[in-house]
Amino acid sequence: MNTRTSVGLLAAGLLGLGVIAAGPAYAQAPAGFVGNTASSVAGCPSIVWRLANTSGHIHGMAYYSDLSGLSQVDGTMQPDGSFTLTLTKTSIGNGPVGTVTGTKSATGEISATLKGEGCANNTVDIKPMMSLSSVANAQTGGGR
Repeated sequence: MNTRTSVGLLAAGLLGLGVIAAGPAYAQAPAGFVGNTASSVAGCPSIVWRLANTSGHIHGMAYYSDLSGLSQVDGTMQPDGSFTLTLTKTSIGNGPVGTVTGTKSATGEISATLKGEGCANNTVDIKPMMSLSSVANAQTGGGR
């Protein structure tokens, strides 16, 4: 098989995967959520959110914008759009720790409140991301 044929087949395969990935799952629910929210505690760094939505199981990471710590995020979204997430710091620095409670709007945005230790207190507005393959596709929200 020559190089031109190999490249053509590879491109066709990648295009096919893109079409499959862009199917009905995106119409049903966002693949995840991204955002950056300011702490309500003076002098604290913002918290950056990177979350995936797997059939109502919300999981991912949150970290301080000054990279002082990383936390694991885990929780469940109910059919009515309400959810509770738990932030547990990892072994990387001193990440945000606390509980997030909130709701998802009809447009897919989530609005919530983080209550936790130290700097981990804020109002969270996070935009939906339809594809987790590119963070560049995301629209980030700010704190209120």
